[in-house]
Amino acid sequence: MQPRFALLSCFFVLCHANFDLATNLTADSIPNGTQLVGYVQDPNGRGTATLVLSSLLTLILCVWSALHLNVPRRNQTKLQELWLNVRWIVTGIYAPELVVFTAWRQWCSARLLQQLVEQSLKDSESSPQPEKYPTQWTMAHSFFACTGGFAFELASLDGVMFNPIDPITDRPRRLTLTARGMAVLAKCGQLPSIRKEDIEDKSKANDLAKATVIIQATWMLIQVIGRLASKLSVTPLEVNTVAHVLCAFLMYLFWWNKPLLPNEPIILDAEELGPLAAFMYSSSEMSGYVNPKQVKSQTIIKTLLAHLNLYSKTPEFETICLRPGASEAGDKPAVCSISTPGACNIDLDLFQLLRDPTSKFYHAPQACISELQASREKEQGTAFFERRPRIVVEREGGDDFSIIDTDRWSLVKKALQTYPMLCEDRISMTHYVGGTPCIHFKAEQLVADQVQNWPSNDLLRNVDGLVVDMVLWLANLCYGGIHLAGWNEHFPTAAETWLWRASALYIGFCGGLWVVLNFVVARIPALNEFWERWMDGEKTWWHNLGLGALVFLCGFSLILARMFIVVESVISIRELPASAYQTPEWIDLFPHF
Repeated sequence: MQPRFALLSCFFVLCHANFDLATNLTADSIPNGTQLVGYVQDPNGRGTATLVLSSLLTLILCVWSALHLNVPRRNQTKLQELWLNVRWIVTGIYAPELVVFTAWRQWCSARLLQQLVEQSLKDSESSPQPEKYPTQWTMAHSFFACTGGFAFELASLDGVMFNPIDPITDRPRRLTLTARGMAVLAKCGQLPSIRKEDIEDKSKANDLAKATVIIQATWMLIQVIGRLASKLSVTPLEVNTVAHVLCAFLMYLFWWNKPLLPNEPIILDAEELGPLAAFMYSSSEMSGYVNPKQVKSQTIIKTLLAHLNLYSKTPEFETICLRPGASEAGDKPAVCSISTPGACNIDLDLFQLLRDPTSKFYHAPQACISELQASREKEQGTAFFERRPRIVVEREGGDDFSIIDTDRWSLVKKALQTYPMLCEDRISMTHYVGGTPCIHFKAEQLVADQVQNWPSNDLLRNVDGLVVDMVLWLANLCYGGIHLAGWNEHFPTAAETWLWRASALYIGFCGGLWVVLNFVVARIPALNEFWERWMDGEKTWWHNLGLGALVFLCGFSLILARMFIVVESVISIRELPASAYQTPEWIDLFPHF
């Protein structure tokens, strides 16, 4: 990919450069002491070409081969695939700990899904009508599910996914199940029967191929440890490569059971799953209404995120409610204000309402939505990076709904009748509107157009957002700390020496600072409330400007520090101590790449 070519280009430029230092050295004629040398030929030992190529090979293996992306979007073009890979390769080069964090979050989600599936299977076996699952559900199944490896493609859903008043007319027929969606599917006893071998067949690498990469990475680590034990110089390029090697070890540890680069999901096309799929659709963001030409936002930041498609849409479940049949002709319930605040969260008989043939889903009245928004709190412990500004756009046509809406909501009601377990812990609010009972269901990301590679709210987790955030920034702290190990290494100029030290310190400082800030914010709710209100555009213009400028400067300087670390690790080989090309004698006894 492009980053590889850029690094190789740097190497070839250095190979043909006119060094001011000694350039006629070979690996057999390296002087002793601290003499500085330039390009060193390597016919029989360690030279510049061996040093660079070995490090670059290890870097490519650690960045590219260790990267396990999710199932791509349907009909994704080659150009889109290339751009996705370039973005993640660049991330792996400049911020490998972010890839490690992604692997850790996906592993946590897969492990929790495994536990939930096993519990669902155990419950089904102990039920009055036990059902035996034909195949064993493994971590490979759970990881594949978290990858977006299962998707609905039901012909019966074609006529209920398109809304004529919605400007987005190309809603996908494929509904990709998230980890949360698979947990619901297992709870409803609809877990797909797939062999582990079928999932492994979708992977582009087996255990042997992964082990080969680990062996090469381990050899690089052994070389560095051997050089330190022999008191020989370790180059900045090797320090940077070691950071990637350690990150690669963790990536493979977390992603060992995840298929490598699967192209297509396993399709679930049983038509009896139609009501359940409609329920998941209405619960997820892909059912939300957004007019991209008329995005309303209160801040410049939210507007920017909206144009970058980094906003979250309001799921349909947050705009509709289950109510008894129409009180008059027109097939619409009476729109009245909420009776009293004390009437909220009344214990209503949901199952009796579901059995009522006249009960239906309707667009919730504005007074009803306002009460819901006032009572709805941000999900407890949501991690900062999983929090996206929500763009609220009023639906054209007001409370009108089409036949397509009616058919979809009928399927949702049928799903609730068929699978009573869907009602467990899914009621967000019950109240009376004009004397009529009204029930709202919680929205949850159960299906999506595609499961994103970066951790989002579609992953399962059983730890607080504070823990998740602290793991992310602790990884950042460790990455900076590894490069601080090169504090006393030689650099061609004093400026490069201090820039390396400052960059490594700043990367580590940012990680440590955010760990402390996350801890403080968790203890002082007012600070968290301030940040949330800023994200939602509820602060004054000078708050928005000041905090926005601070976040931008800190983020931009962190990017510059990371870029310098990577670039300097390559260009610093133009002048190295002679001991950097000396090798411990015991290394030559071992075969290596």
